[in-house]
Amino acid sequence: MNLVKRLMSLGQVFRGEGFNHEQEEFAAEMRIETLVNGSAVLLRYKATLLDGSVAHEECTLLGAGPDGNLCLWPVMSELPTVLPHMHQAATGAGAGRFTFASGLRGDLSCFREEITIELGEDGSLTYSHAWGMPGDAIAPRSSARMLPVNVCA
Repeated sequence: MNLVKRLMSLGQVFRGEGFNHEQEEFAAEMRIETLVNGSAVLLRYKATLLDGSVAHEECTLLGAGPDGNLCLWPVMSELPTVLPHMHQAATGAGAGRFTFASGLRGDLSCFREEITIELGEDGSLTYSHAWGMPGDAIAPRSSARMLPVNVCA
């Protein structure tokens, strides 16, 4: 499955709910924008807590790197730098689960993160973050399941 083309075909806006690393419930929104002749997509993701405060905001470029492999370049509200995340093997039913990693999972000397995009057969999009601080193992921290929304211009 070509993830970039699949995301372009799904719709432009997804909304749903999720939980963060502190087990706080949030409303999630993902906006997908096709870029330059369909060569990449821009993912704008926001998690808003029930009190209206923004828990997480992210703008992520997803496309092929110079070697042809998929890569994510996320700009996040919590991180002061952009950490490229390289694509790992697609897994799951219909190979609809794509995981992107920064750093080696077992390298406890630094911050590591994995971002997973899962496309459900029901049209859902699940966006998940797992990370490990220096000295800690990577563990699931935040996840949101969203469905497409019809948006009028």
